[in-house]
Amino acid sequence: VREGDKVIFTMKNRTTEAVDISKPMKGGAPFMGQIQQSNAQNPNGIAMPMLHSMDFHSGTVAADDKWRNVPPGMTIRFEWIANYPGVFLYHCGTPPVLPRRSTEQYGMVVVSPKEGYPTDAEVDKEFTIVQSEFYLKEKAGQEGMYELDYDAAGIKQPSVVAFNGHQSALIDEPMEVEVGDRVRLYLLNVGPNDVSSAHVIGAIFDRVWYEGNLENEWRGMQTVLLGASNGAVLEFIVPEEGHYVLVDHEMADAEKGAKGMFITNSTSN
Repeated sequence: VREGDKVIFTMKNRTTEAVDISKPMKGGAPFMGQIQQSNAQNPNGIAMPMLHSMDFHSGTVAADDKWRNVPPGMTIRFEWIANYPGVFLYHCGTPPVLPRRSTEQYGMVVVSPKEGYPTDAEVDKEFTIVQSEFYLKEKAGQEGMYELDYDAAGIKQPSVVAFNGHQSALIDEPMEVEVGDRVRLYLLNVGPNDVSSAHVIGAIFDRVWYEGNLENEWRGMQTVLLGASNGAVLEFIVPEEGHYVLVDHEMADAEKGAKGMFITNSTSN
């Protein structure tokens, strides 16, 4: 959305409806294919009624009204004004928040400045990247199937730190760029617990707008520190042909999956 826009949001809590996992689409998430092959689907479907809500960090409203819990089978509709530009988190805010933020009930809202960013005309490629942590343990008696490890989440020991929801998403499918490109990243660290130290090996972020706000401009950053729920707009210029690795420079997180790849077209084969 753009700064000043009115956003009208509607959400229905459908947790009273019985669902099962349908056949995954060709080229879809590997995890869904794994589930199908393991025959772990329930063809009759199950219902798991629970409360849900939606908290938009990009909105300025009375949270007890707009972000309130929605019972199963009910619908909520509200509006908010995008008063501030930036890269914002949205997430389910129903307690306990930690397990919900650890199981992909979140996303990103980009609010563009009313007059745009000063480099808009120069940007050649844009990518949206969400970093998040997963706390997983293997389900008893179900090899290859995993569930939330709440104890590990409570002591901040993720088993996977991922870009865009999968441990190798941006390695298996590298982001293609060209020499001389000005590349813009809309980067959000969901957390829910750890800090991200965003770095591209072989490049410098020559323009950074912390939280995506024009008032928060930095220059010449080797690494940009993002706490849980912080976002930023980061730009760099591709200097020459080759591979450029986006990494969380907190090496323990990089080893757990927080790595992605930019690759110039001439080397993509």
